Amino acid sequence: MHRTEFSEHCQKNMEEGLKVFQEVDPKMEIFLQKSNECYNAPVVVYLTLHKGHSKWSCYDLGAFGFALMLAAKDYGVDSLVAYELVKYPDVIRKYTKIPENEDIIVGIGLGYESNCALNKFRVKKMGIDDACHFIK
Repeated sequence: MHRTEFSEHCQKNMEEGLKVFQEVDPKMEIFLQKSNECYNAPVVVYLTLHKGHSKWSCYDLGAFGFALMLAAKDYGVDSLVAYELVKYPDVIRKYTKIPENEDIIVGIGLGYESNCALNKFRVKKMGIDDACHFIK
């Protein structure tokens, strides 16, 4: 789905992230250039699920993606998950063999972090108390 269809909570998170990013790249010039170039990632891994997949499958795929990123790091390869890597599924399908009966869920760029200003971008993450509720 397009980011404008995300929940109000997600929209707010993106807005806050954008403010932080604009401290690094006020005019969004670096971001636009790099996102149009898939962040110069030499490899992009697309994780897909069959259309009509269950929510459990989404959880499993997310866990797999995270494990893939950890394994890559163990080999000295950096990774990046970005909406920009999946926002044009029709274009992705044009250059890959991903069939129409698969939803493109996430793109993970693999490569080596450069000294680009974009890599200085860090978003404040939600605190554990806001993300989780523990019952004793």
